[in-house]
Amino acid sequence: MITKLLLTTLLPLTGCATTQLSTDEPQTSTPPPAQIILDGDLSDWYGQTGLRADSDELFICFESFDESQAIQAADFTTRIRIDADANPTTGRRQMYNAGTQSMMLSQGVDLTILVSPPSKEFGELKGGAQLKSHTTDTTTKIGHSDAGFYFLPTHNAPRYEARIDRTMLTNLQHDGPISVVVEHLAIGGEVLKTQSFTTTLPRYAPSKPINEPIAPNPDSGVRVMSTNVLFSSPLKDPEPFVRVLDALNPDVILYQEWFKTTQEDVRDWIDENLGKDWSLIMMDDRSGVAIATKLKVVESITKPLVAHGSNRPSRVVAAVVETKDNDHLILVSLHLKCCGGAGSDEDAKRIAQAHQIHGLILELREKYPDTGVVIGGDFNLVGTRKPLEMMIANLGIDKQDLTPVPTTVLGTQSMLTWTNAGSSYTPGRLDWLLVDDHAWTPIRSWSLDTARLSDEALESSGLKREDSRATDHLPIVVDLIPVK
Repeated sequence: MITKLLLTTLLPLTGCATTQLSTDEPQTSTPPPAQIILDGDLSDWYGQTGLRADSDELFICFESFDESQAIQAADFTTRIRIDADANPTTGRRQMYNAGTQSMMLSQGVDLTILVSPPSKEFGELKGGAQLKSHTTDTTTKIGHSDAGFYFLPTHNAPRYEARIDRTMLTNLQHDGPISVVVEHLAIGGEVLKTQSFTTTLPRYAPSKPINEPIAPNPDSGVRVMSTNVLFSSPLKDPEPFVRVLDALNPDVILYQEWFKTTQEDVRDWIDENLGKDWSLIMMDDRSGVAIATKLKVVESITKPLVAHGSNRPSRVVAAVVETKDNDHLILVSLHLKCCGGAGSDEDAKRIAQAHQIHGLILELREKYPDTGVVIGGDFNLVGTRKPLEMMIANLGIDKQDLTPVPTTVLGTQSMLTWTNAGSSYTPGRLDWLLVDDHAWTPIRSWSLDTARLSDEALESSGLKREDSRATDHLPIVVDLIPVK
């Protein structure tokens, strides 16, 4: 099975502070050093909450007030207050409650982050996040991209891990103390829970552009790519998509969001831009899901599946393919219902769709009992994690669970797959690849963000820096070789 990604080179990080809910002052403790992998897994935090920092990033691990809710769509606000120099006389002075003894301490707050901030309508909250930068005299709204702020997971969880880019915030470019207070607020402002952390920032050093090349395809395997193309954007602006496909060179493409586009139009686009040796498996023009492949198609499944309580078919398409070495693979491209937090109608639809798609794959599994499965697509996990858990369970050979592969952005330690600088919602992990690793071994997996690559890496791959911004989803890729 795939385990947490291990690094051969560990970067030194500073101490992690434990959660302070019932003591007067924040305290710090130091676990073994480790590189934080921002994936929502949290095992690299050793069961603790607190702060970690390296030469150009700050990481915060904190508890949620109510783990049944996803914090970007909650009925409470998560407020993160950062005192960049742990000095209450600089920045905007604000008080906070240090614990059960109601001792009030002060911070000189330089950055405030509100997740599910108050709405303009009194008594209501809105989704997403809001950031404000402070000096002693001024407060300025900034975007999450201006601070390099994001967190995982996107779904409900008891704890979250967040990241801030020191390169984007000059007041974090010092080596010295920092304090962070995380508060959860009820509608109206009542403080429900407080966590306070301190640590010392190490010497700042900006990261260099990523010079890591795109790995070649496996000699005796298959490269599978999943990509959401944002309302059929390749029809309007094909060049970025073609450059990315040329650079990644997949054998299989699991598509989402060929919305309101006929199979004939997608077929014509593929013929013109990829070549006529590609097969296309697609449902109707409303679902937007499709599979394109250079491999031999043994069977395709495009029948409409209407989930219970829905009046529209689930967005899913499947195929069985044969490789050049006569190995077989069941492929599934899906796009679960968008939006809505935990307990919402949208989340209920995601769960119903996942249940139905699970049944479809079980039927295929009965027909092809010894064939591995790859499921990829846009899971839209912004409510509960249940749809993902359902798609993992019992779909491998001998009813073993599938494995989510780690799709870190190439050259980084963050597993982001969706990003939109203009949205109030922070970047997150909406897209997943699930693999039956008892039949096919994942040897590498990643997502691609061309904005992070060096000029040399872009040139050698035939890419341009803005290519990944042609859609709001990053392509995710896995290389597989058959288990013999």
